[in-house]
Amino acid sequence: MLYDRRDFGLLRLAGAYQWLPLAPLRALSPLKQLFHEAELLASLGLLAFSRSGEYLTLTPEGYRLLSSFDLHYQPPSKRPYSQSPALRRRLEVGAILLTCLGAGIEPALDKVERLKRQPVFLPAFALRAGDGNLMNAAGCAGFGHWGGAAYMVQYVCEEHSGFFMNNELAHLHNLASVFSERLDTPQVILFAGDSYRAVYEVLTQKTRSDRNGKKGFVDYSQAYPQLGIPACLLSCDDTGALQLSIMRQASYHARIAQAAFGARWKAEDGRLPEADGQVDGNPLVIAVDMDLRRLDRVCRDARQQNRKEILVAALEGQMSGLLLDFFPKDASIRPLRVNSKVLSVAFGGECALGDPWPDAPLQMKGGLAHV
Repeated sequence: MLYDRRDFGLLRLAGAYQWLPLAPLRALSPLKQLFHEAELLASLGLLAFSRSGEYLTLTPEGYRLLSSFDLHYQPPSKRPYSQSPALRRRLEVGAILLTCLGAGIEPALDKVERLKRQPVFLPAFALRAGDGNLMNAAGCAGFGHWGGAAYMVQYVCEEHSGFFMNNELAHLHNLASVFSERLDTPQVILFAGDSYRAVYEVLTQKTRSDRNGKKGFVDYSQAYPQLGIPACLLSCDDTGALQLSIMRQASYHARIAQAAFGARWKAEDGRLPEADGQVDGNPLVIAVDMDLRRLDRVCRDARQQNRKEILVAALEGQMSGLLLDFFPKDASIRPLRVNSKVLSVAFGGECALGDPWPDAPLQMKGGLAHV
């Protein structure tokens, strides 16, 4: 059989990650082709589906095939039992990784130097496995580099209600020279989860956990309002993949505003510097990155200024998934859906979702399949 780069990319990912979650492959439209590829590779005996249907792994034959191309991965010493913390953690991080894939963001699975490239996501397990104590006392899902910004990604759910904030942010800071020798790459924290609403509920819950304040552990609900860097929400689904695809683009706020409003849009609002300009004298916020703290600040300041109307533009899944309930009840907000036509005008084909591994011959370099 002739294998293309997508086949090898999927096999490489399964070999490095070991327990690749199946749910995103079934649910994410941009990744359904990968699910069909996985079924084909399973029929050839290279991949195996777990009996629970939760994840897939490489078979011994799959490991031998990759070894023949000088791609050497170690199979797990034992498979985790269903619902174990180790398996749950891998499935959570895997959902983030596959959402990145749906956005055309390449997974880096070996060296931290890969973060110099854009767009790329480096799962933290690669750092824990390869660099000793680099990720000591840190539970983040990984680090990303796209759209000229450096990201630290946290998976947020009821089971993961907080993090070792100072340690985690220090890791992101310590990677500054990897992202850019000038040490000037903007830093962002990305709170990912099963849905926007599920993430937001954990970020804003009133009851503190028993761990909060112990040995540097901070609940997300305590840390979220205090973070000194932008904090964005991400849903691990089709909408989240489209969100990341947009965030990969340079100047995406201005390009969306220009595409949606044309000459009606003015690039600046002198009274609201954090707004994305104004339309017909009304402040505009492009909220596709789900930076809700910025949105809240603009809405608060606009109300204090007695502005007539606030325009907020976001994706349909973001509006229906959270924003319509998030908007302050006493603010005159006009929600606007960013549709495919606007994205096409703003970015052309650069914002299309899909498999980042093109159907081209596999190129081997340094023992790794480069995609």
